[in-house]
Amino acid sequence: MTTMNLPLQVKGIEVFYDGRCGMCCTFAEWIGGQERAFAVKFVPYQAEEAEEVLPGIGALDPAREMVLRVDGENIYRGAEAWVYCLYSCVSYRKLARRLAGPRMLPVAKKVCVALAANRHGLSKIFFRRKDREVRKHLHAIPDPEPYEEGTWVV
Repeated sequence: MTTMNLPLQVKGIEVFYDGRCGMCCTFAEWIGGQERAFAVKFVPYQAEEAEEVLPGIGALDPAREMVLRVDGENIYRGAEAWVYCLYSCVSYRKLARRLAGPRMLPVAKKVCVALAANRHGLSKIFFRRKDREVRKHLHAIPDPEPYEEGTWVV
C-alpha cells in the first residue's frame, strides 16, 4: 500500500505550479491565505526564479503536475504535493494526514490525475470567466434524474 510520511517538523516547502492556470493560481492564493504551520513559497514554474530555486525543474515536467520540494531536499509531485500543501495549513493538517494514509492516498492520486488532465478546461469555466458565464455553463447542465427514497442513481 502507498502512504506518505508527513513529519511533525517541517521548516518549509517550495511549490512550483502553473502560473497560467486559473485553478492552480486560485489554489496558491487560497493556501497563502490560510494560517500555516510552516513556511510556504509559491513559484510559477514559468518564472525565471523557478530554475534558480530548483535547478533542473524542467526535467520534473511541472507543466503536467505540481512539483513541491520539502526543506530543500525531498521532491513530491501531483497528489503528494497537494497533500503537503494542505499539511502546511494549521486547519487542514488532520485532513492531510488522512489523505496521506494507505486508504485515501490512492483515491487522492486518481482525483489529482483527473483534475490535472482537465485543469485548463476547469479554469476556463470556474476561475477565469465572469460570474455570469459560469452561471450560464452551470445552468446548461441537465438536472439529475429524480430518485425514489432508498435508491441510488449512478
